[in-house]
Amino acid sequence: MSPYVLFSFAGAAILVVTLLIEFAVRKNWLAYFLGRKLLHVIAIGTTAWIIDKGFESFTLGLILVALGIILIVVLLQFKWGLQQESSYGIALFPISLGALLMLGAPSAWVATAALVLAVSDASAGWIGRKWGSPKYNFLSESKSYQGASAFFITALICMAIRFPDLHLGWWILLSFLPTLTELFSWRGSDNFFLPIFTVAWIQLVLSTPHLGSWIWLLVAAIILIFLAWWVIHKNWLDQTGWWASVWIAAMLWMSGGWKALSAPLFLLVLGSVAGRLFRANHSSEKRTAEQVFSNGWIGVVLYMMYGLTDQFHWQLLAWSSFAISICDTISSEVGTAIGGKTYNILNFRLMQPGMSGGISVAGTSAGFIALFVLAGCLYFILPVSYIELLWVVATGMMGMLVDSFMGSRWQAMWKQGDNWTEVSGAQPDGQLMKGLAWLDNHWVNFLSNALTMICSYLLYSIFFL
Repeated sequence: MSPYVLFSFAGAAILVVTLLIEFAVRKNWLAYFLGRKLLHVIAIGTTAWIIDKGFESFTLGLILVALGIILIVVLLQFKWGLQQESSYGIALFPISLGALLMLGAPSAWVATAALVLAVSDASAGWIGRKWGSPKYNFLSESKSYQGASAFFITALICMAIRFPDLHLGWWILLSFLPTLTELFSWRGSDNFFLPIFTVAWIQLVLSTPHLGSWIWLLVAAIILIFLAWWVIHKNWLDQTGWWASVWIAAMLWMSGGWKALSAPLFLLVLGSVAGRLFRANHSSEKRTAEQVFSNGWIGVVLYMMYGLTDQFHWQLLAWSSFAISICDTISSEVGTAIGGKTYNILNFRLMQPGMSGGISVAGTSAGFIALFVLAGCLYFILPVSYIELLWVVATGMMGMLVDSFMGSRWQAMWKQGDNWTEVSGAQPDGQLMKGLAWLDNHWVNFLSNALTMICSYLLYSIFFL
């Protein structure tokens, strides 16, 4: 049978099943949640089967992306019974899978990621809803360890089926990162991010020269577990921050080994130590998953690109991203601890120390010193030139200024009575005085880092690539 005919039949079957489930939900013959998960398994599982059949990858990817875009338009225009919750996951998975195929990812790996998404995500949702208790807000959606365990076990089975020549330890490793990725997803975002990170993780794991070594796997696990235990033992991270740091550490370890881990470890240690230098005047709270990801996610993705392509400029850009977070964190911690005059970066008016958008002599100097300490460490870790070290320092300093500018210009400020705060949750009935309601400090950190790194990459491409 022609691949085009096969794909057409599969697409028609998915459409018919979708209409039948939609009808059953509207008639209350089928529970909404069960219908949603049933459609999830059938639609994504069928797509995985089609991808595995060897349909021409780029063409299939193009079709899937087009279908995803059409589905988004349909979801925006029509109200489905299966769309009671604000989620566009059913439209995001074909875009994610299609983009991977168009970028040249091996079909077998993409099909594996789709299979894990179809089976494991549905299992986690079902077990988590039925037996998951207590639940924790890992990022912006409540999840349970029971649901995560169901995801991990089913993903382990999928990996064992897809990679029968590997040992149990490697199946466990292959299942580990997708499980954590799902744990931090929200409102269908896993349908987009999970396939991407799963395919990247498969390539990183299968390309390691230590693939046949149980000792290397054991040593890597011990080191990562020890680092994660140490930071939570020192009260640097809360529960969600701990799991986020494990996700980041695992990805960095597979992307660049101990050299990759040294950058965020430098940020975590130096930032936490700086926040405790003046304990009487300032105490640093334990960092959450939001703080960990807002400061480290961009750098991790860049280091992942280095691990996938072995091109040095991605490694240098990853360090530049971490330099932004280091400079911003140290300047904020030290500036708040020492106090002194703090000025708004936009109008240079005096403002309260520690508030977003403020800069001070003490904080800015501390951030600058931290960047040079980082550059000194980087000189002994990577084969970098003085120009490249200067690039890292300049990017870090520029990122801190962009962060301050965005914080002053667009970050939300709330008021309740005479009290002002940047945290909306602390003032549930507060009044928004300025900025965008959704733009908190975590989003400012993430977006300023992303914007600075886009500019840094473009300039680096012009002058060095």
